[in-house]
Amino acid sequence: MLSRYAHGHRSALVCFHHAGGGSSAFRGWAGELAPHLDVVLVQLKGREDRAAEPLTDVILGDLAVEIAQRICALPYDDIVLLGHSMGATVAWAVADAIWAVYRRRVRVVLSAQAPPPYTSRIGAWSPREVRGAATVDGGGAADAFHADLLAADLAWMSREFPTLVPRSLPVDLYCVSADQDHLVAPDAMAGWASLTTRHFSQLTVSGGHMYLLADPAPLLGLVTELAAQSPTDGTDRGAIVVH
Repeated sequence: MLSRYAHGHRSALVCFHHAGGGSSAFRGWAGELAPHLDVVLVQLKGREDRAAEPLTDVILGDLAVEIAQRICALPYDDIVLLGHSMGATVAWAVADAIWAVYRRRVRVVLSAQAPPPYTSRIGAWSPREVRGAATVDGGGAADAFHADLLAADLAWMSREFPTLVPRSLPVDLYCVSADQDHLVAPDAMAGWASLTTRHFSQLTVSGGHMYLLADPAPLLGLVTELAAQSPTDGTDRGAIVVH
C-alpha cells in the first residue's frame, strides 16, 4: 500500500493518485524532492502492482484509518499529504483520521477536487468524459487512465465519497486549481477554505485536470517551499496565483 523513498529526513510527502491511475503518476518525484524530504506513495487496490486486488470491497472510512495508522507508524515529525482528483478526497479523509485517532496535525495539499459534502454525482462522469477532458484542456494525455479501472474508481467514488462527513480540521491547507480544468472549476475548490481552522491558500496553475502529468513543476515547487517551512501557528489565509 505504501512505498517509501527514504533519505533520512524528518519530513515526508505522502502522495495519493487520481482515479483510473496509480502511484506511477508521481514517478520521479522521489528523486526531485530527495534533497528536501522523503516521499511516500500510496497505491490503492486494483492497479499496477495491486491489480489483482479489487477496490470495490473497500470502505472509505476503513481505508482512511488503515492508511493513517501506517503513516503514523513512520519515523516522521512533519507529514504533508498531497492528493490529486480522487486522491485529494482520500488524502483529506486520511488527514481527518490522523487527527481523530492520533491527534496529529498534518499539512495537506489538495489538487483538482471539489470539497465535500458529496452526492452520488461525484463519480457521475463517464470514463470517456474524463479522458476527453484530460485531452481537450491540455492537462494531460488520455492514456493516463486505464478504461476499466477508471470506470471502477468512478463507481467507488459515487458509493463511498458521500459518506465523508465535512468537518473542519486544524490543518494547514493548500489547494491547487488548474485554469483550464473542465471537471473541477477553481472557484469550486475555494470551498475547501471552510474546512480548516488554520492556514488556507489557493494556487492557480496553467493547464487542465491532469496538469500534474503535463507539468508537475508548480506542485513540486509548492512542496519544496513547504519543506523549508514549519506548519503555521495561526489562521493565516491568503491566495496565491501562479501562471
